[in-house]
Amino acid sequence: MNRTSTHRGVGWVCLIAGVALIGLLCNASAWAEDPATTTTTTHHRRHHHVVSTTTTTTTAAGPDEEQRLNALSGQVNNLQKQSDDTTTEVKKIESELVVAPPATADAKPVTIGQHVGLAETNIASIQKNLTDNLGISVHAMVDAGYEHNFNQPNFNTNVYRAWDQDGFQLTQGNLHIERDGTVGFVTDINVGTVANAISGATHYSNQVPVGGQFIDATQYYLTYTAPLGSGVSFEAGRFVTLLGAEIIPVYNNQNFNESRGLLFNLGEPLTHTGIRASYTFNDYFSATGGLNNGWDDPAANSNGGPNYEGELTLNNKDKSVSFVLNGIWGPNAIGGANGKQASNSNLGAVDPIFTWKPSFIPNLTLQTEYLYGSQDGPVIHGHSESYQGAAQYLVYDWTPSIELATRGEFFQDKDGARTTGTGQTVWEITQTLSYKIPEVTGLLARLEYRHDNSDENVFTNNNGQFTNGVFTGQHLWHGQDTLAANIIYAF
Repeated sequence: MNRTSTHRGVGWVCLIAGVALIGLLCNASAWAEDPATTTTTTHHRRHHHVVSTTTTTTTAAGPDEEQRLNALSGQVNNLQKQSDDTTTEVKKIESELVVAPPATADAKPVTIGQHVGLAETNIASIQKNLTDNLGISVHAMVDAGYEHNFNQPNFNTNVYRAWDQDGFQLTQGNLHIERDGTVGFVTDINVGTVANAISGATHYSNQVPVGGQFIDATQYYLTYTAPLGSGVSFEAGRFVTLLGAEIIPVYNNQNFNESRGLLFNLGEPLTHTGIRASYTFNDYFSATGGLNNGWDDPAANSNGGPNYEGELTLNNKDKSVSFVLNGIWGPNAIGGANGKQASNSNLGAVDPIFTWKPSFIPNLTLQTEYLYGSQDGPVIHGHSESYQGAAQYLVYDWTPSIELATRGEFFQDKDGARTTGTGQTVWEITQTLSYKIPEVTGLLARLEYRHDNSDENVFTNNNGQFTNGVFTGQHLWHGQDTLAANIIYAF
């Protein structure tokens, strides 16, 4: 190897390296003097760009960036001015809103605050008149749904039912207006199939019947509390009967089941026109007594005098156990031998109801009702008639929103005076599931299955009977099954 050549090559390499080192030091000094260049170079090195690209970009972007910054600064100043103007206007509006209403009644409002203050004063005055002075409360209820009768009866009729039928229906719309106080009143206006059934069976007084109507003034009576003892409550007008565990539904009581039972429909009156008095002796005992025109339809019944009604109520302190004894008796010529009616034919019924909510099974309610009715005189088949029935309710609240109610009952009418002339014993069992819709106070959904049965063929269907090709009537079965779904809203 030629050592001279080698030493000479090494020398050239050292010389070139020295020159390069001096150049790098010079460039490093220049970069240190320019912060913008340093920042840009670091950025491009992170993205693996070459230095030449960085230098060109930095040099070209300088003037444009300065112009953009100046423009942005002007926009910010404009926005700040607009914000200041808006704040001033808001403060002005706020100052008007807090201004009190006119000091005198005849002063006219000028500012927004005065108009708002005057409106609030007027609304508060109306509320005071309705609540404090008049004591009027208004409530309402709507019940609508669909029911299917598996017999598929002609004319959509469910036999021995109060007011439900096969198909879609507005079961009930109820408007309840009430005034509390020493002197007050109660009004219940019903619409729908409930109203049609009630108006078709009942009448206000001794007047000519007008048949079923879509609207029925079911209750309208005056109330007066006499200052005797703890207060004697009087009612005068038209009101629902005292009899029965079930009632005509209102906003705060829709009963346990959707359909009404056999006792309600076959054995008890609906409404009376007359006068009542009630007195609560203590926390355990109360009593009611009254006089009225009789059962449902005084004009058709040709009664010869007032009917007497009464109710005794016993319960413990927390009302977990209660016993109610209802009764009614008086002239009611329902039917009559050979179409003749006798005003001395007395119709009466006694109706004890026992309710128990056992403490060892929370959320369970047991209720038992027994009904016995009789009418003297030649009512049917030339002699008097009597009937009886019983109902048992088992109700359990699984949750605050879910309730399951079971009702079983029978009704015995040996002469057929209450069941369209056919002596029979009818029984039914009903299962009702009620669900309170969350987040909506007063909204209730119901699903109900019911089976009715008789020891006679009395339930209609869509099968006709024919003799020599001529229609002679409907084929009758021992029972019927229905399934219903309803939605109820009350407030």
